[in-house]
Amino acid sequence: MAEHDFDPRLLDLHLGHLSTDEQAALQREIAARPELQAQNRVLADALAALRALESVPPARDLAQRIASRVRAAGPAPRVVRPRDALTDFIEQRSERVIRIGYLRDVIAAAALIVLAVGVGVPGLMHMRERSQRLGCSHNLAQLGQGVQQYAGMFNASLPFAGWNGRSSWQPSREPGVELVPNRRHMYPLLRLAYVSDPRLFICPGQRDVPMPRGLVAQRWDFPEARNVSYAYQNMAGVRPSAQSDPRLPILADNNPLFDDGLPLFDARRIRWGDPAQANSNAHGGAGQNLLTLRGEVIWITTPTQGVDGDNIWTLNHVTEYTGREGPQTPTDAHLLK
Repeated sequence: MAEHDFDPRLLDLHLGHLSTDEQAALQREIAARPELQAQNRVLADALAALRALESVPPARDLAQRIASRVRAAGPAPRVVRPRDALTDFIEQRSERVIRIGYLRDVIAAAALIVLAVGVGVPGLMHMRERSQRLGCSHNLAQLGQGVQQYAGMFNASLPFAGWNGRSSWQPSREPGVELVPNRRHMYPLLRLAYVSDPRLFICPGQRDVPMPRGLVAQRWDFPEARNVSYAYQNMAGVRPSAQSDPRLPILADNNPLFDDGLPLFDARRIRWGDPAQANSNAHGGAGQNLLTLRGEVIWITTPTQGVDGDNIWTLNHVTEYTGREGPQTPTDAHLLK
């Protein structure tokens, strides 16, 4: 099964996010489609392994069993050796007795605990992170299909919500400035139904929440920043088209250098090294999923993965951001939410 052939409704089914009618409809579809059955089994096994981490309570009689083992250990063995004044002195003042057999059991039990914690828990955590990463890449792939369909209907244009001289993608107190968050340019995908499910804009590794489906047709933008997990190409400057360099990044996990348009270049957020080299926080800083113009989703561990090593988080030759800046060349990526 390919990484992108995963139906997100299955995860909602197992997490109890579907209504009774939606559950029944999906169960019927699973019964009729072998590929959904295979996906469902894989997901069920993965979630079962994660739940197993929390389903091993300690034995209720653990204290009694330990006490019984201590009593059953018997008297401590003595080592036969020649008598002398030094050993007599030590034995007369020694009040602690080491039960060698019991100590061996304690050491063995401690070793097993260390082994379980050191191997089992990281393995399950890795499985969960892997599942979230796959779900994230699947969502980006679906958004990429929506972008291509949009471009096919709008003369190769990428999703765009408009821009003028008064617009700013960064909040501003300047009179007459209109706030146009960069994520607004993604909204036509949802409003025009090139992407039908608001949940596809959410990375499973984030705490973001999808906007209600019932509001989609009533609005021209996402109600909240947390309704979108992904950063889209900055559309304030030279806008790429579907005919631009196919290697150009157009969507990725959220930019760690900006918070709702506001730059975060200080040591409070990124404490070591060059801030511009930071990875997205969506996957614990390990890396980010990235969608290119050709529709390919790749996992990268450094932000310098744009065309010819371009940094996907920053604009070329820009050090201070006011919200009016945009790419000056068709291959300058600046992914922003």
